[in-house]
Amino acid sequence: MRVVPTWPGLALLALLSAPAAAADLDLGYIPNPQPGEQPALLLTPSRTVTRLDVVIEAGGRSYEFHQEGLAGGVQQRFPWARDTSVTEASAYILAVFDDGYVSELTVPIEYSYGAPLSVSLDGASADVKARTLTVQATARVNSAEITAYGAHKAVLDKRTVDVNQGPGAVTIPWVGDPEDVVLLDVTVHGDSAWSGFTYSPWFLDIPHEDVLFDTDQATIPPSEEYKLQHTLAELQEVLDKYGSVVPVKLYIAGCTDTVGDAAHNRDLSQRRARAIASWLRAHGYDKPIYTHGFGEGLLATPTGDNTDEPRNRRVLYMVGANPPPAGSGVPSVSWSEL
Repeated sequence: MRVVPTWPGLALLALLSAPAAAADLDLGYIPNPQPGEQPALLLTPSRTVTRLDVVIEAGGRSYEFHQEGLAGGVQQRFPWARDTSVTEASAYILAVFDDGYVSELTVPIEYSYGAPLSVSLDGASADVKARTLTVQATARVNSAEITAYGAHKAVLDKRTVDVNQGPGAVTIPWVGDPEDVVLLDVTVHGDSAWSGFTYSPWFLDIPHEDVLFDTDQATIPPSEEYKLQHTLAELQEVLDKYGSVVPVKLYIAGCTDTVGDAAHNRDLSQRRARAIASWLRAHGYDKPIYTHGFGEGLLATPTGDNTDEPRNRRVLYMVGANPPPAGSGVPSVSWSEL
């Protein structure tokens, strides 16, 4: 898979230099121009742009572009001359949107004509306890530049580490305190190429008071809804703090005690988790929600079979940019999206 590094707004990120434009412009570029291919800036406005000016500075030359009346969601390409002795450029961008908002930014670009190095996040895994992130690389990775971002996009740490792994699985250490790191911005370097990506190992348990369901029921009693109102307020605080850094996803895990058949309990816990998810959605929570029913497989208090233990009849609320990672206390499962 060929990776095209991007700036905020897309899944992979190479040079995080324009956070103010995250909601307005998706920016990317060609990291390894192929034979006969020109290096290029890739730009996709989020909505209609009435005027767009782009100036590329590369190899001592300027490349100027002017466009008007661009539709939102349509990618634009701005190329410059192919010169294998030039591997750095800068782009000045001025965009005037149809609502009058003006976005102006300058972004640096680094690229390579050497052997391509790309990183796949398919199957990427983060180990909280080991403080490592494992990805797949198409070539050997010698080193990695890592920047760790926290809440409100504060820079927590930035350093370069030796990797010396690949091709194949490459394990990269975290920088920054795992409890505070929300987003890792990584640029990996090989012998003659480089590639960049972002990954979020961040997740949080949302403190809450458990909804008390009637025996063998998945309908939320009206008398219990005040608890979900409190949870809704907690989730809004999370969005205010982290929503500008990563796409926040909510994971709801349903659990039961050991009374009854295990298969029935798995189904019951899933229905209860989905009932809570549906309530949150109906009451204004509009971010992605995923559920899974663990039944009696995730006991808070270990008990024998057919034990009525209220502490095990619970639901967990977790938020993150990705499913709960290894070491989070929640097994890796296939979550169902609401």
